[in-house]
Amino acid sequence: MKYDPELIDYSYTGEFLNEKFIKEFTRFRKENNLTQDLFAKFSNVSREKIARIENGSHSPSVLSLLKILGPIGYTIKIEKVYNSNKK
Repeated sequence: MKYDPELIDYSYTGEFLNEKFIKEFTRFRKENNLTQDLFAKFSNVSREKIARIENGSHSPSVLSLLKILGPIGYTIKIEKVYNSNKK
């Protein structure tokens, strides 16, 4: 079975995407004037866990992310990451 070499982009490592996610997650919370305590209150995920996600010491499960984002009207999705160096 052949695969499309354009489908796999090794420049997007797990570490790179995790760092990008943490920055976006924290930016989103702050731009919407949500404290870690409010996230914890509405999501039933501890404030400590939210803090560990934001400081990079904890990788959240998909379920934890859905619990955090769901009550404020957001979800997560799988989305193609496009490399700006490609067409």
